[in-house]
Amino acid sequence: MKVLNKVFEGVNKAVGWLLILLFVTMTVAYFGQIVLRYAFDTGVRWTEELTRYCQVALIMFGAAMLAGKNGHINVSVLEALVPRSIRKWVIIGQQIVTGTFFAIDIKLGRDFMANASTQVSTNMRVPMMYV
Repeated sequence: MKVLNKVFEGVNKAVGWLLILLFVTMTVAYFGQIVLRYAFDTGVRWTEELTRYCQVALIMFGAAMLAGKNGHINVSVLEALVPRSIRKWVIIGQQIVTGTFFAIDIKLGRDFMANASTQVSTNMRVPMMYV
């Protein structure tokens, strides 16, 4: 269990640095586009697309990191209503339902990636299956 906790901490630290990098990339791209547009009356077409993809990645990785820390808002009415002896089983049931949902979501996401594998993004020309 100690090894898993160390791995979990290492992954969280790496994801934290990735979140910082994504946010800095978004900020620099937005700021650069504003400066180019208003100071030099020109612009770069791909910055809007880059910032959108960075924002999506920021949300996804941030949500995963928060889920690992059990930091999401949840409705705990059911847990509060049942007796303590049953509460553990209710939580396990909730986790099973959540895991099933994510397994279905992953399957649908893989199908979507297969469908989008031939398409590329408009400005950056990145294959859409990676976006």
